[in-house]
Amino acid sequence: MNRAAAALCAMGAALCCSVAADGLWAKRAGTGPDLLTADDAFRLEAVERQGDSLNVSWNIAPGYYLYRKRLAFQAVQPAGTSLAPPLLPKGELVQDEHEGQTEVYHGALQAQLHWRAGSAVPQRLQVSYQGCAEAGVCYPPQTRLIDVIDLQGTAPDPK
Repeated sequence: MNRAAAALCAMGAALCCSVAADGLWAKRAGTGPDLLTADDAFRLEAVERQGDSLNVSWNIAPGYYLYRKRLAFQAVQPAGTSLAPPLLPKGELVQDEHEGQTEVYHGALQAQLHWRAGSAVPQRLQVSYQGCAEAGVCYPPQTRLIDVIDLQGTAPDPK
């Protein structure tokens, strides 16, 4: 490989790494629509306890979507708390250029979680998710630690 070709490859690799560091895939900076940050595109609103369930809510910006199969929930406090699989609404089935045929969510999303019998009431969750802009740009997987808001005082306990 001559020096000019090697320099061109190095410049391409630097651009690729720069875009990945900005938290986006498959997009060259400055060549398309302005994109929101992951936190603004997929606004994780709250984790609220009502009775024996937790509600995890997102507000997804117009022009963006979350992958159903990329949602994950884990209780991290207190240690040893175990969650049942999440109850999720039916999403929209789409043909996605990155995932093939897959289920996605637009707009508002609420996941309902229950802890397993014998487990303590979760106080803190690790929530993971991934989504894309309809402009063809996908964000890397996101993980957030969220404290549970206990609504027990405002909602009657069904027990």
